[in-house]
Order: sequence, then structure tokens, then C-alpha cells
Amino acid sequence: MVVALVYAFLAGLHTVFDFDMGWHLATGRYVVQHHAIPSTDILSYTSPGALWLYPPFAGVLLYGVSSVWGYAGLSWFCALMLVLTVACILRRPSQPGSGITAALAIIAVPVLATRATPRADLFTTFFFSIFLVEIWDFHRRFVSVFAAESGQREYGAQGPRVAQSRAGKRLWILPLVMLLWVNCHPGFIAGIGIVAAYLLIEAMEWPFSMRRPAALQRIRMAWAPLTATIAVTLLNPYGPKIFKASLLLLGYGQPSVPNSGITIVEESGVPMSLQSLAQALDWRNPASGFWWLALVAVVSIVVALWKRQFGPALLIAVALYAPVHWQRYQGLFSIVVVVVSSTILSALFIGLGQQSAQNRHARRRRADTQIAANSSPSMRLLGLLAAGALCLLAGVRVGDLVSNRYYVESTLAEQFGVGESWWYPERAAAFIQREHLPGNVFQLYSLGGFTAWRLGPTYADFVDGRGVSPAVLIEQQELLATSPDSEVWEAEADRRKINILFFSLDRFAGLGTPDLMSLCESRLWRPVYMDDVSMVLLRDRPENRPWIERHELNCQTHDFGAPPPGSRVAQLNFYANVGTILCYLGRNAEAKEALDRAETAFSGDASVHIALGYLYEANQQLGDAEREYKTALSIKRDWPGAWDALGHFYAAHHRYAEARQDFETAAQLTTIAPYNHYLLLARIDLALQQPEKALEDLNRAERSNPFWRGREDLDRNFFAQIAEGRAQAYQQLGDWQRAIAYQTEATERTPQAAQRWQALASLYRISGQDQLAEHALQQAQNLSK
Repeated sequence: MVVALVYAFLAGLHTVFDFDMGWHLATGRYVVQHHAIPSTDILSYTSPGALWLYPPFAGVLLYGVSSVWGYAGLSWFCALMLVLTVACILRRPSQPGSGITAALAIIAVPVLATRATPRADLFTTFFFSIFLVEIWDFHRRFVSVFAAESGQREYGAQGPRVAQSRAGKRLWILPLVMLLWVNCHPGFIAGIGIVAAYLLIEAMEWPFSMRRPAALQRIRMAWAPLTATIAVTLLNPYGPKIFKASLLLLGYGQPSVPNSGITIVEESGVPMSLQSLAQALDWRNPASGFWWLALVAVVSIVVALWKRQFGPALLIAVALYAPVHWQRYQGLFSIVVVVVSSTILSALFIGLGQQSAQNRHARRRRADTQIAANSSPSMRLLGLLAAGALCLLAGVRVGDLVSNRYYVESTLAEQFGVGESWWYPERAAAFIQREHLPGNVFQLYSLGGFTAWRLGPTYADFVDGRGVSPAVLIEQQELLATSPDSEVWEAEADRRKINILFFSLDRFAGLGTPDLMSLCESRLWRPVYMDDVSMVLLRDRPENRPWIERHELNCQTHDFGAPPPGSRVAQLNFYANVGTILCYLGRNAEAKEALDRAETAFSGDASVHIALGYLYEANQQLGDAEREYKTALSIKRDWPGAWDALGHFYAAHHRYAEARQDFETAAQLTTIAPYNHYLLLARIDLALQQPEKALEDLNRAERSNPFWRGREDLDRNFFAQIAEGRAQAYQQLGDWQRAIAYQTEATERTPQAAQRWQALASLYRISGQDQLAEHALQQAQNLSK
């Protein structure tokens, strides 16, 4: 237990990195400064007055911590909350076999740590653990002969009655917890789910005549506190409307980001493939903990069914189903496994130990099954070996955390310690505020929370992780599909009074959208600030010329300066970011120097080797490029980005069979919709003259895309590529009619694409339709002028 708690503290003690943290802090600031709880959007200038229901007091608490202790205080707070959560699931007064509980808790720590971030969801994880422990402990008291005998020894002849009465009184904790929960996070509905699950478990006891009286007695004792628990959910600023926020969180009703092209990782399912399952074999990778807990869950379900404990089996099955489809529920799932599965498995091992002791040492039979189990040499040896292995495992993983090996090799934007992540564009935000740049700020979805916090309330954000206005998310997608100099951008800037573009350039979440070179060479926007993680551009208008004349920079000569003083990891992040940016800018010699410095500062970052691979490939050093891509894979084999990079390298050099294997692996490993991977696979299939496979992969791409309900127009080029791929596949199959039909669809979706009109002209000519071929060719020539 001590090892589990220490491990939890060190796993939770890392720099804060969360896309949504900012808008929680900004909401808390608004409540404190205005003494009012908002029910409409007060953070975004694009959706003022839009309905927004969200419990405010988690933001208030986080804002209070930040105001007093800053980002470092948030790091300490999250670490302590993780320790409290683990301590809660370890506190099991009625359960024997606490060693199994502690063992599962050690495995669960890294899973729980992924939810220990400064956001309201942190409180749901903690409160859920309280609910489950209290209700499960109440249910398990005297549910078996062993428990009854244990209670009699502890409390005397009236043990069962007295102990159960005390457990019933403890249920009155739940209404108090729920009062806090409903005012902190919409996830309070998980507490209602635990209550409903408990009642279902008791109902499933009724078919068994021996269990029915005890179940009925427990329900009589529990109905008052459980009813009060449900009733207090109405004690919130929004009343019954708060349930609408909860249902949206669960995915019912209108989703937060429909048809936007934005895929949120935590709302995606766990990839189920042989490649992802191989992660479970990497004992040093904390991410393997989820797979180990999943195995424990499956075993405990089988045991529960064998023991005819149908209610617990159903509870564990539902808990396992949730994270497979939505990664955000991995933390709650791990709590269920530690609390419920440990009970089932403890009873199993105690029974096996008792049977072994009775068979081998008949003269030592005792009524106390715990002592009998402990007296079994084989079970005792098994326990010692398991304890030693788990302590070793925790020790190695703690060493990886403290040394930052885990954070670097996992390509995460956190590091061990306290304070803000290196990813946050603090200096760019300070520049915008210091220079009092005029107008509204445009930033991407991932930077919205930070903008709301660091630039608000002076500057509101364009869009953020709350997803208040889905139409704005669609608007963002339409902008990103065009050049910054397009008429679409110009019209949007006029309509929204946008003068400032604020982009992240960090190598994990920033580069690539929009293209860095297109920003640097834009005629409508001029870069006025750039550092190793961010970039600010100002609209080129007469009223903005004073700022542009003072601060305009040339991307091809810009000096990123010296790295900030700090640890080896700080040096790594600075040089790795700068080197990657320089790669995008084509400044190859400087990029190579920066990336070499990054590798010298701290080896083991796969992203550095990916950037070196791009660099060598640009310089036609193909052997060196392939070596760097493979080195990245040797560091992190479960990273889809590394497989993507190697696949693109092979495809670019016509090594299609190898490219196909790599793209397939990337698709199996990705945690978001792999529609682009399937599109790449289809292109490889066509290059390999395998049209049937190409059609299958195009179908997979279409099924997994994030656009639905007729909103394919939001990414016309993607659907045009699918249509064009089908045209090429049917051309290889000799079905000219279908090939022409799909190529026509591609031109209709992207009528300004000259190359697609030219491809259509070729199909018409091959099929003997010369007049239509001439018309299509004329269209292509007109567009090429």
C-alpha cells in the first residue's frame, strides 16, 4: 500500500499540460471577479450569449490554487488528489486479501495519473472512488459466510447486525459528496450510475433464496441515504438543467464537435488490434497497465459468473466496455477493477488456499479461512513473489518518471516536477498583451483554453474545448481548408474583426496546420513574433503598420536565441522544437545543428529522429533517413507517427509493399479515426495494381471519417480523393462507366482542381467519348491559366 501511494504521488507530480485547463481557470476567474455564475458563453467572441451549462466550482477552486501558488500549485494539487484517490480505493475495512487490492492499485496508478490534470474531470475521478468504495463495502458486508464469521469475531455475537448498521450510517457520506460533485463536474451522473448499479446488483440477488433476505435488509437500510443522494443533485445553480450537461458529456444529444473534422482523443476508443495489444507485453511502459487491468477484469467476470455473482460480473463488464469505446473512462474503469475485482479474486485465492491447506495439512484445519490460506506455503510463496515483482516494477517506473525517461520516450509534453508545460506559449501571450495588439484573436481549437485564460478577458477566444457553438468549429475547419491569403480568410477577418493570428509551433500539437511556409509568405498577414513554441501574425492593414514596422520578422533569417536555463529536458525541448521548425522552413543546415544538440542534451526522443529523417530525406541521404525513422520506431513502437513517417518514406521511393505494411500498422495503433491512413492504403493498393483492396480501403476511409449527416462539404477534398481513388480502381478493373462516374463526382466536389478535370478528360478519351473529353480538357486548361 505504501508503494502504491508513493508511486501515485510521483506519477501525479508533473508539469501541467491540458488543453482544457485554461477555460476552467478563466471560468473560475469570472465567477470570483463578477460574483455570478454564467449560464451563457462568456469566453468566446464568436458565440456570445450561447447557452452554456457547466458546474462552476471546480474552476473556482483551481483558480484559487493558481492565484496563490501559480502553475506549481496546480501540479502539487493534482498529485495530492491522485494520492487521495488511490488511498480511497485502498481503504477497504470489510475486505480480506488487501494485498491483491494494493497490487491492482499499483497497476492502476498510471491509468489514474492520465486523469490527474487540472480540470473538473479530476474531481469526478476522486468522488467516483468514494462512491464505489462506500456502496461496494456496504453491499459486501455479510454477503458470504466468511464475512459473517469475520464480523462475529470483531463485534461479538451481534457482529453482523452492528457492523451492517455502521456501514449503513456511512452511506450518509454520499449525499454530502454528491453535493460537491454536482457543483464541480457533469460527471456526477457516474455517481447516479453507481447507485443504479448497486440497486441492480441487489435485485439480481433475489432469485437466490439464501441471499434474498440479506439483500432486502440492505435495501431497507440504504434507501434513505441513496434517495437523499439523488435529491441533492438538484442543489446546483442550474437545477434540473444540469442533467443536460451530463447527457452531452455521455455523448447523448448533440455532440460537442459535430462535423468539425476535430477528433478528440479521449472521446475515441482504444484501438483493438494485435499491434495495440502488443503494448501489454511492454512491462516498462505504464500504458500497458490498462491491458493488464482489462485482463484482470475478464478473469474476475468469469470467476463471478462461476460463483453466480451476476451483478458484480455485469458491473465489471459495463466498466470494461466504456473505456474500449471512450478513453476518457479508463480512470473510472481502473477504480472498478481495483475495488470490485479485488474482492472477487481475493475470495477465490482464499478459497484455493484453504483447500490446499486442508488437503496437505488435514491436522491443521481451522475455522479461520484467512489463517488457513496464509498457512499454505505455496500461497505464501506466491504472495511474496508477487509483492517483490510489483515493488520492482513500481521502482523501475518511478525511476523512469523522476529521470524523465518516461515522458521523453512517450513523446509527451509533460515532464517530472512542477509548473507549466514547455508547450504553453506564455511568451507569445505576453507579447500580445505588452504590445496591446488591436482586434480579435484567431487560434485553433487546441489553443482555445490557453487563450481564454492568459489573454482573457481583454481578448476573448475564437473557439475552445467547451464546444459551445458547433457552428464555430465548422467555421474553423473551413478556414483551415484554404490558404491564409484566400478570399475566405479575408471575408472571415472582416466579419469577425480578426486582426491577430495566434498559432502553436510545438512539435507535438502545433506544426502543420496551417502550413508554416504559407504563413511566413502570406501577403495578408505578417509575422510579428516567433519563438520555439509559438507564432503571432498581424493583419497587414494601414492601421496595423506601426506594429508591423516595429516587429515584422523574416522567417528565413529569424534567430530563435539561446535556450532558457534549465534541465537537460528543457534543453532537449528547445532544440528539438527549433530544429523541427527549421526543417519546415527549409533551413536544413541550422536544423541539423539544432537537432544534434537536442539528441546530445537528452537521447531517446523519437520525434527528434523523425525530424532528422525528414532532414536527411530532403538532402537525398536516403540511407541515413531510413535509419533515423527506424531508430524512432525502436524507441517507441506504439507511436503511429513513427510508422507514418517510415511509410511515407517507402511510398515516396516506390517501396510500396513496405509502405503498405507501415500504414496498416499506423492505422491499427492510432487512437483517433484512422480515415487518412485508409486513404493512404488505398493509394498504395492502386500503385500495387490491387484495385479490389483499394476499394475496401476507400470504404474503410469513408466509414471512419469525422463528417456525417450530409456535411461532407466541410472537407470536399477528402471526399474528392475517395471518389478519385474509386475511379482509378474501376479503371484498373476495366469498368469505364463507374470510373467516369466517380471521377465526375471528384470534379463536382472540387471544381477548381485542374488535375481532376484532366483525369476526367483522359477517361472520356479512353472510352471513346471525344466530345466530352475535349470539354473536360478545356476546363482543365482554363483553370491552369
